[in-house]
Amino acid sequence: MLRTLISLCCLLVGFSPLASLAQTDSQRIVFTCSLPTEIPGIKTLETYYRDAFAKLGYQFSMTHRPDKRSLAEARSGQSDGECARIPETFSQAQLSDFAPVDVVVGTTTINLWGRHPDHLEPTRLQPDNKVCFVESSSASQHWLEAFRQNHPEKAPEVYEINNYQTALRMLAFGRLDYCVGAQVSFENAAQRNSLRGQVFDNGTLFRAQAKPLLNRKHMAIAPAFARELQAIVDERGQLSTQ
Repeated sequence: MLRTLISLCCLLVGFSPLASLAQTDSQRIVFTCSLPTEIPGIKTLETYYRDAFAKLGYQFSMTHRPDKRSLAEARSGQSDGECARIPETFSQAQLSDFAPVDVVVGTTTINLWGRHPDHLEPTRLQPDNKVCFVESSSASQHWLEAFRQNHPEKAPEVYEINNYQTALRMLAFGRLDYCVGAQVSFENAAQRNSLRGQVFDNGTLFRAQAKPLLNRKHMAIAPAFARELQAIVDERGQLSTQ
């Protein structure tokens, strides 16, 4: 009798909601995302990923994180990937944490912001200028490093700031002269901090292509995910933050 009860309990546990949930979680992909939730197209981008992973039998969700934390969680494997980055500006060490997904999901611009509304050609930067970029913005850092190499006589002082809101506040207070970064993030930070009229877009430096990052633990499904995602992008179009 006791043996029968034990067998019955084991059978019930096997079909318990907890067991079912564990099986479901093992088939769930979670991306972190540093893009502001308010920007146009972010919900559409999430739908692209959800539909692509659904073709492979996975559920999908996206969690918004600050810029540095979002990338760190994707690199460490705490999350399964990151929603949109510019991997061409990553170092080989950074790329080694991810499985290749060579699908452009959208475009953005990297811009120069300052305290005056005038358009500024980058070649007018001066050695005494204090210019910032936001940490984890590899595209901005890459541009500044290239500028300093190509124009050593004009190389400004460069500062790494932890987020876009802090960068624009320091800019507004006169502690910095310019900041380089993603236009969509600058626009969002200026609006959230009521800094419009105190800081200004001084012009586009270059246009960049954004791609998803998939942690290397999912190397086996990367080709299939890229194939399904590319089909969706081809059908529905790339997204733009402009």
